[in-house]
Amino acid sequence: MSAQTFRLKAVAAALGCALAAVGGLVHAQETDVRPSVQTRLTWTDNGGASRDSKESDWIAEVTPSLAVSRRGGRFNGNMNAQFRNTFHTNDSKGDTSYLAFQGRGELEAVEDLFYVDMGGSISRNNLSAFSGRAASDDLNTSKNDETRTWSLAPRLQFRFGDTATAKLGYMSRWYDGGNNLKGSRLGQWTGQVMDPAPQRLFGWGVDYTRSETEFDNSVNARGIQEAGRATLYINVTPQFRLRAIAGHESNDYGAGNKQSGAIYGGGFDWEASERSRLSATIEDRVFGTGYNFSFDHRTARTQWRLSYMRDVTSTVQSFSSEPLIEAQCRAIADSGMEWNGWQLDPDVMYALCMANLGASSAQNVVSNAYFLQRSLRGSVTLLGERNSLTLSVTRSQRSSLNAISGLPVGDDFALSTSIKTSAASASFSHRLTPITSLISTLTRSRTEGSSASGLETRRLLMSVGLNTEFGPKTSGGLNYRYQRAEGSGGGSDFTENAIIANLGLRF
Repeated sequence: MSAQTFRLKAVAAALGCALAAVGGLVHAQETDVRPSVQTRLTWTDNGGASRDSKESDWIAEVTPSLAVSRRGGRFNGNMNAQFRNTFHTNDSKGDTSYLAFQGRGELEAVEDLFYVDMGGSISRNNLSAFSGRAASDDLNTSKNDETRTWSLAPRLQFRFGDTATAKLGYMSRWYDGGNNLKGSRLGQWTGQVMDPAPQRLFGWGVDYTRSETEFDNSVNARGIQEAGRATLYINVTPQFRLRAIAGHESNDYGAGNKQSGAIYGGGFDWEASERSRLSATIEDRVFGTGYNFSFDHRTARTQWRLSYMRDVTSTVQSFSSEPLIEAQCRAIADSGMEWNGWQLDPDVMYALCMANLGASSAQNVVSNAYFLQRSLRGSVTLLGERNSLTLSVTRSQRSSLNAISGLPVGDDFALSTSIKTSAASASFSHRLTPITSLISTLTRSRTEGSSASGLETRRLLMSVGLNTEFGPKTSGGLNYRYQRAEGSGGGSDFTENAIIANLGLRF
């Protein structure tokens, strides 16, 4: 048994044990177990996403799934497992069966002291930002595009004094980018002691982070990042707090690319009300100026979000363990969970999920290299009596920092040292009757490589559909989807029309 296989099985076993404990409490109010079966029939006029040899195809899918969520008690978390089975009439080589999985949980092993966070995901999404289908396309089922992420993070966390807290933790995360992109492993130590002293004028905090990443490429590169900070809190009012930051960092991105230097910066946190929060941090770092800005405001019928950041990261560090594509958004809608604090009907939840995550999912750059990332995201959601509208925009620029040769085939940084992406998404939902909704989405995106590479891809993805309930536990719908990709790289141009009929049964 390989070391990687052992690690994957170890984390899967941990998740299984935790969920087994949840299963033993099925009848408790905090636990929700929802088995279901989803079926889908798709007609497409371009099954191979090709410009020159368009071929129509009928694709049938049968997907048994199990969603489990647990709130309250010593374990909190959720899991959604889907066994996807697809069958093609014209291209049997595309037939496949695989497990799609997402899960995240927290176990309080020792009350108020020892916790274990765990998470995992298995999904198949197009890994290239320049060619192929859109990342949220449900026809992305190629084995070469399968990604697997598992994380296990034990930590000690406790309080002392009136307002002081201490935390010491270790996170181990494994990322496998499929046949093309290999994988990477992250080991990260974190320690923090802080007393913000909100009832006094001054507070303090000290934190330290050490991250070691191993990349499975031809040179077996390893990168190490260390950073320590001391923070002085100035509590101007109970709602407004200033922060002064000083520290030191050292980064080794592999192959002799090392940097070290002091950290100086500051920021503020403003909680104007229970529904409005604003936070900003600016630091002088070894790579230049680092930013971290976030704004969140809610009213009874709206939600506004804005964030901006500039920092050094890698895929295994930034890759969420919940890659929420179409199937996962549908699973969230069917699970009955709240969406950003709202308890909504499944169709509206699905529309909001796709609109909020559709634009960002088109942004993903998967790589076996460190990169400097600058990212801006904003969204607004408007809720009416029968309508909902979500608008979201994202813009990011990623520049490779690794002096690594031999990046695997399929790594976008092997094509260009800099990648700019931008996307805008809109989703509208209108409830025609108490059981029937009309949902439409539109996403436009653009990906550019460095000027020397000449790479550029523009995408348009739009859909409109009608979803209804046939019974208390049966729902279905009919949708039309159009997508177009235009680019300078080989295999990046194609258009597609698709009609999708779906039927789902919850038990």
